[in-house]
Amino acid sequence: MLPRLTGVFAAVACLGAAAPAAEYRSPLAVAVSADGRTLYVSDKTALCVAVLDAANGRKVREVPIAGEPNGLALSADGKTLYVAQRKANSIAVVDTTRGTVAGQIPVGAWPVALAVAGKGKRIYCCNRGNHTVSVVDPAAGKQIFEIPVVRDPASVAITPDESRAVITNFMPLGAGTDPELAAEVSILDTAAMRPVARVKLPPGSTMAGGVWIGPRGDWAYVVHVLGRFQLPITQLEQGWVHACALSIIDVTAGTRLATLLLDDLTKGAADPWAVVGSADGKTLWISHRGVHEVSTLDIGRIHQLLAGNIPDEIAARGDGTQDNLWVRIKTDRSRIAQLTNDLTALYIARAIRRTPSGGQGPTGLALSPDGKRLYAANYYAGTVGVLDAPEARLLGTIAVGDQPPPGAARRGEIYFHDATRCFQHWHSCATCHLDDGRVDGLPWDFLRDGIDNGKDVISLVGMLHTPPHNRRATRLDPRECIETGVLGSHFVAPEAADVDDLLAYVKSLTAEPNPNLPRFAEAVRRGKLVFEGKGDCATCHPAPYFTDKKTYDVGITSPNEADACYDTPSLVEAYRTAPYFHDGRAITLKQALTEHDPKHLHGKLKDLSPKEIEDLVAYVLSL
Repeated sequence: MLPRLTGVFAAVACLGAAAPAAEYRSPLAVAVSADGRTLYVSDKTALCVAVLDAANGRKVREVPIAGEPNGLALSADGKTLYVAQRKANSIAVVDTTRGTVAGQIPVGAWPVALAVAGKGKRIYCCNRGNHTVSVVDPAAGKQIFEIPVVRDPASVAITPDESRAVITNFMPLGAGTDPELAAEVSILDTAAMRPVARVKLPPGSTMAGGVWIGPRGDWAYVVHVLGRFQLPITQLEQGWVHACALSIIDVTAGTRLATLLLDDLTKGAADPWAVVGSADGKTLWISHRGVHEVSTLDIGRIHQLLAGNIPDEIAARGDGTQDNLWVRIKTDRSRIAQLTNDLTALYIARAIRRTPSGGQGPTGLALSPDGKRLYAANYYAGTVGVLDAPEARLLGTIAVGDQPPPGAARRGEIYFHDATRCFQHWHSCATCHLDDGRVDGLPWDFLRDGIDNGKDVISLVGMLHTPPHNRRATRLDPRECIETGVLGSHFVAPEAADVDDLLAYVKSLTAEPNPNLPRFAEAVRRGKLVFEGKGDCATCHPAPYFTDKKTYDVGITSPNEADACYDTPSLVEAYRTAPYFHDGRAITLKQALTEHDPKHLHGKLKDLSPKEIEDLVAYVLSL
C-alpha cells in the first residue's frame, strides 16, 4: 500500500475533496512561504497546486492549474506564486491570499522551471520545448526576452547579486560518435541578456536537473547522471554503466571545478533530481528519484578538501595500499579530475549520508527558512516527506490528496522509474529513456550484435506498433524486447506481471505535437509533398508510425558490423529524438539528409534542391 501519513503527522487527517478514482496524485515541486508555515506543491497529474499547513501536516486547499503544473517560485513578498504550466506554454500567477489564479503570462514552449530575481523584478523560466529561457517582467505580465540555450533547459538559479543565471540543460547536444558528448550548463549575463559561458559536464553526462547557487554566488551545484557509454554493458558494479554525480561550477570563471560521485561502492544513488542548500552554504540536500532517498552532503568540508586543507583523521584513511585521493589531490591538483571515477571519496571524507524520503520517486526539494525542515515531493507516493534537515532524519509525510490504487500503466511507470529493481540500484529504465520513455542522446553497446558498436537509444513512444525492435531488429516483439532489455541492463529477471505492467505503461505513452509547429506550418505543407512524392520517403516511412518495419542498407556503415542493414526508425517525434541514425552520427536532421548519404541509398535525396531539403526537414520535425 502506498504511504499516506506517518510519523509526527500520523494522527492528522488531510482535508479537501477526495480525488476521483482515475486521478493519481503526483507532487513534483515544493515551495515554502517566508514564515515557513505554508507549503505549495505542484501536482502534475491532478492538475493543481496543493496548499499544505506545514505545522499541522494537513492540506488547506487546492488551486486548479491549467496545462500541467511543473516548477514553482514565490514572489519576494510571498503574495504571489508563479507556476510553470508546461502544456499551456505559460506561467500561472496565483494570488496566495485568495488561493486563486489571478492571471497568465505567455512564455516559450513547455515551461518547466522558474526562478524569481526579487531585486531586478524578473522571472526566469526554462522552456524545454524550444530550448530557451524566458525573462519575464511580472509587473507588466509579459515576456521581455527569450534567450536560446543548449538543449532542454530543466532548472535555473540566480546569483544573490542577480548578475548571473545558471541553467542546466537536461540533454546532451552533439553526435553520438563524439566520445566527449555530454550535457552542458549555460550561464547567462542578466544585464546583457545573453549567454556568457557553456560549461560542459564530464563525458556521458545526461539528466542534468537541479541547480543551486551558494550564498556568495561563486559556486553553482548541479546534479546529473554520468553514463559510461564508451564501455560495453558487461557489468553494473562500481558505476561501470551509470553513476550519479554532483558537479561544482565556478560561476565567475564559467568553468567546472570538480565532479563528485554520490553513489557508494555497492549501491547506486540513481537518478538525482533536485538540490538545495543551507543559508551558510555548508550543506547540500539532493533528491534521488530512482532510489527514494535524499542525500545530505557536507559541501563545506568538500571545498576545504578540494583546496588541499585535509584534517589528519581524513588523511590517515587509506585507499587500499595507497593514500586516499584527497591526499593525492593536495600534492597534485590535476587529480581533481579523478573524482569523476572515485566511489569512495565522499565516504572517506565522511561527507555524505543518505536518508529515505518517505515515499517513492522524490523529485522537488525545499528548505524551511529556518533551515530546520526539508520537504521532498514524493511523486509516486503522492506525499511530501518531512525531514529534520540538520539530522538528516525522516519525521513523517503529508499526503497531497487521496491516492487511488495504481492500475497496470501506473504500476509500470513506477517500475520504469524505480532503480531499486536494478542490481545494486545503479539505474532505472528512465535513466536511459529520459522524459517519459524517450531518449538520452547517447549510444550504448548491449552486446546483442557484437562488441564495440554502440547504438543510439530509441524512443519507446509507439513501440507496441513498430516491431521488430532495436537498431538491428533482433527482438521480434515488444514483450521480448522489454523482458530482455530489463535482464540485459538491470541484471535481474523481471516477473511476468512486471513485464505486463511495463507493456501497459509503454502503451500509455503518446506522441506530443511539436510545440513550435505554428512557426513553420507553410514549410511543413510543402515538405509533406516532397516526403510523399519526389523524395520517395513514404515508401519506407509510411504513416501513421512512419516505418515499414524492415531493415535496409542506406549507406551508413559502422565498424564491427556484419553488414550495414539497420531497422527503419519511426519518425514520430523526430523533433525531440536527436541525434540521428543508429549510432547518432548526425546531430540534426539536415545533416542526416545531406552529409551522411555518400552512396545515395537513402530515398531520392540526391534529386532534391536545398529548398526542398529544408521543407522536408520541416515536415519530418512536425511528425
